Amino acid sequence: MSWVITKMGQYATHFIVPDDKAIGKQTNPSKSNWITAHAIASELSIAEVERLWVRFKQLGADTKEGVITEASLKSSPIQNDVFMRNILVKFMSGSTKKITFENFLKGLKWCEQADLEHKVRGIFHLLNNGGPVKKELMQKILERVYPGDKAQDIKRINDMFFQIMDTEKKGQVTEDQFTNAVLKIPQGVLKQILDFQILPDEMKERLHKNLLEFRTDTGMAAGATPRGLTPGRGKQIAPDSALKAVTEKIHKKDWEKVANKLGFFSDDIEEIRDAYPSNTQQQAYQMLRQWKDRDGSMAMLEVLEKALLDCGMRDAALVLSSY
Repeated sequence: MSWVITKMGQYATHFIVPDDKAIGKQTNPSKSNWITAHAIASELSIAEVERLWVRFKQLGADTKEGVITEASLKSSPIQNDVFMRNILVKFMSGSTKKITFENFLKGLKWCEQADLEHKVRGIFHLLNNGGPVKKELMQKILERVYPGDKAQDIKRINDMFFQIMDTEKKGQVTEDQFTNAVLKIPQGVLKQILDFQILPDEMKERLHKNLLEFRTDTGMAAGATPRGLTPGRGKQIAPDSALKAVTEKIHKKDWEKVANKLGFFSDDIEEIRDAYPSNTQQQAYQMLRQWKDRDGSMAMLEVLEKALLDCGMRDAALVLSSY
């Protein structure tokens, strides 16, 4: 859902680049390196940056400077969408009152990779800038979310919301109350609800199949190294340092997909989740550790690298090239 794509307020420092260090100081949309420079700065793929540049322009970006100003935001297609406008303001530099393309990219990358708890807290920050939400305010928010619904239906939703969330019966819901209640939703369901992808899975699959740098199993001579894999590695077992490096790249993504490629079943994945609730970093690392312990001499770097490439996680596969 597009309106849940950020963790705001004090977390904006994770993706707001200081003006003096901005890549926009070195390039502009008229230069041929505009897309590639931003891909390098944000550590996103060319395909992802190109897709988001189209979206950025649709939001009202000035194509000469590559920024969205306060004035252009007021006249953009989302000017009447309170939630979207509130989200975009969080991408804005406090000193220039502009949203640079770089900050936009880094913000959306954070949104894609953030863990469930941060995403849930992000939703709460959109409701009242992080402050407690009273019942009257929630009623108004629901009226905006469901403009065509009857008043009594919205009131029933609001009453149910406070019955579940307002555990202290004070007529208001705090960030921790909201977060704790939402995180009780089964993780698989919650993850699906909060899923945000810069490139949809089907588009990643097309890239994986059609671009040479993503292809791993076509056009190979007998005994040749699959395209994309590091050559000359042999049967080297994955060291713990490599598992930790990969963990840093995948724990905020779909690490369960990697687990499936490495031979884990749904029950195995659920056990790992239950053992380390709300800690995707430990979940991903323990999955990799269990894979290494289980497969022993067959837990090779090449196997892990291919699994990552098959999942479209080329950035994670690249870290293994130094081992």
